[in-house]
Amino acid sequence: MHLFRRSPAPPAPALPAEPDPDQWTPEGLAVRIRYANLAGARVLLYTRDLADAQDSGAHAVHCLGCTRTWTMTDSKPSRSLPYPLNFRDGQEKANEHAGQCRALPSPIPTRPDDATAAAILTTRIAHAQHAQGFSLHLADFIGDRVLLQRTDAWIYEQLATIADRRPDLLAAYTDTTTTGTTHYYHRVQPRPTTRTCTIATR
Repeated sequence: MHLFRRSPAPPAPALPAEPDPDQWTPEGLAVRIRYANLAGARVLLYTRDLADAQDSGAHAVHCLGCTRTWTMTDSKPSRSLPYPLNFRDGQEKANEHAGQCRALPSPIPTRPDDATAAAILTTRIAHAQHAQGFSLHLADFIGDRVLLQRTDAWIYEQLATIADRRPDLLAAYTDTTTTGTTHYYHRVQPRPTTRTCTIATR
């Protein structure tokens, strides 16, 4: 009588470890301060990580609990309009939110693939379109950067691709100074009007 023994099942592949919210930094960003909300979820005060190891003046706040993001100041009596968060205003907003938010920690956002990240950029530009064109800056995407998880260089390359594929949405320009330095910039095109003009004939 022959006895057949089953081979032990191979061990299940180990799940990737969840990034530590106290160490996790989205690609292309510099986290300046991490706060903890009332349930322990981290609130990030961040800015763009520039190539020269400096950071940009525009900051944003993102909560890893409720997942809300702030990029602009609130209007104050001394200001007629909101403007991008600087470091001090970002500290104020992040600290204020951390002291009020009771959301439990959410999973660290998964880095999207290139096609999804490019679609996020395209959608953001389309939503920003209005009756008049305007220059587009990398700082305009600061609120999307925790989700995008991409560097300035990658985003800039994608803007060139979008301008080539969607000239109705984005245009690319060059400007050469008197010293011979060439600057490249992008401009969001005016939103096409849907109204038609009827010419009356007599």
